[in-house]
Amino acid sequence: MQYRSVIVMGVLALLVILGVSACRKTIVVGNKPLIEFVSGTDYLTMDSTLIKDKRYMFKVKTDRAEDLSNNTTFEVVRTYSGTADTTVYYSELKGEEQVTYSYLHTFTTLMKAGTERFTVTVKNEHGIVNQKILIFTVK
Repeated sequence: MQYRSVIVMGVLALLVILGVSACRKTIVVGNKPLIEFVSGTDYLTMDSTLIKDKRYMFKVKTDRAEDLSNNTTFEVVRTYSGTADTTVYYSELKGEEQVTYSYLHTFTTLMKAGTERFTVTVKNEHGIVNQKILIFTVK
């Protein structure tokens, strides 16, 4: 009789442990940080045709991914037609910036016709990168 009670209690304890552990939410690490171009008056948000030698702006907002991995770096790289990439802004994110970060970039287009590309990159603490690209045709 005592033997059955010990087995029954053991089985009940096992069921309780399995039930509690099943309620925990599993977070999978490996999601990309979030990047979006913010719309607003005078902000570019998509590939466009622009006028030569004129000033423009785009605004970027980044958030950490759903796995809550903090973002660590933010970079904007500019590429002109047929030239090498140039980093125009770089920041190592600290504190609250690692959760959400906004950046407004102002630039003047080429003085000649061509293509300009801006690559926005954000990296998180696991080394996972997300990029968004804007391509502007200058006429």
